[in-house]
Amino acid sequence: MKFLTLWKMAIVLTPLIFIGGYLMLAEKDKNDELDKNRDIAERIKNNPDVITHRTLNIDSGYSLHYVYSPYSVANNLNKTEQKTSVVFVHGTPGSWGTFSRYFEDKSLIKNVQLYSIDRPGWGESGYLGNSFPVNLSDQSSLIEPILEEIWKANNQEKIIVVGHSLGGSLVPKLAVDYPNYIKGVIILAGDLDPELSEARWFNTLLDWVPSLLLPDMWRNSNNEVIAIRPSLERLQGEFATISMPITVLQGTDDTLVRPGSAEKAPAIFESSDVEVIYLKGASHIINHTHPQDVKNAIYSMIEKTQS
Repeated sequence: MKFLTLWKMAIVLTPLIFIGGYLMLAEKDKNDELDKNRDIAERIKNNPDVITHRTLNIDSGYSLHYVYSPYSVANNLNKTEQKTSVVFVHGTPGSWGTFSRYFEDKSLIKNVQLYSIDRPGWGESGYLGNSFPVNLSDQSSLIEPILEEIWKANNQEKIIVVGHSLGGSLVPKLAVDYPNYIKGVIILAGDLDPELSEARWFNTLLDWVPSLLLPDMWRNSNNEVIAIRPSLERLQGEFATISMPITVLQGTDDTLVRPGSAEKAPAIFESSDVEVIYLKGASHIINHTHPQDVKNAIYSMIEKTQS
């Protein structure tokens, strides 16, 4: 019995250690930014002057959680001023805290209304049934109540969605499904081309580990990554119909999303005005390492979508 337990532990730990070591080497110079972001998220999560938590209990039987930057007199905001709503969508694994640093950016919260969601199955958001919603279409269908509430809360003014990594692959699907709520899309290091989104060797290795022996976070995240290619294959026709402006930011040294995917964005979104911006030397976590470029993309998108 003891031997069996040790054998099971070896099955789980060997690929996890191997994969973890590989990813740490690939992103070792960015660990400080990840630590900084975690510190910010921890600092602001219970500070009502910085963020407000909101949970929706959906009639069909699941809950959705998001946070937003509340109105504050200290920020000199005019209650009658109509600001654009910007909704951040995290990757996998992740939560609203992926974008926590932007909620402390005084210039940004002065000019836009910031929101960050927990995607279904992540953070404090749930999902329907017993099967984790790994494909982009299922995620999109579950997220609708959040977008509708934000749209209504801002006087039915359309939203700009900003997605990172898998969230970057998801936000164009949100634009397809909810054009009444969304007016612009910003993709940060997201897979877009099916062939270039093929799962990496370490995803295949992790998929080999028996699911009962894996922590839920690892299993669900890996399943989402593996599902990206078939999801994108099914969505190429829908992506071609998007007419709202799209901006793609991509690091040239990204080791998780192949940078060539961004180059194909104008052809994938053939009906849209697409701007592709390459960030020289940047890794995958451009939402952490290049916040000014992200903010510039937001301000530019606001100008493009002014009615």
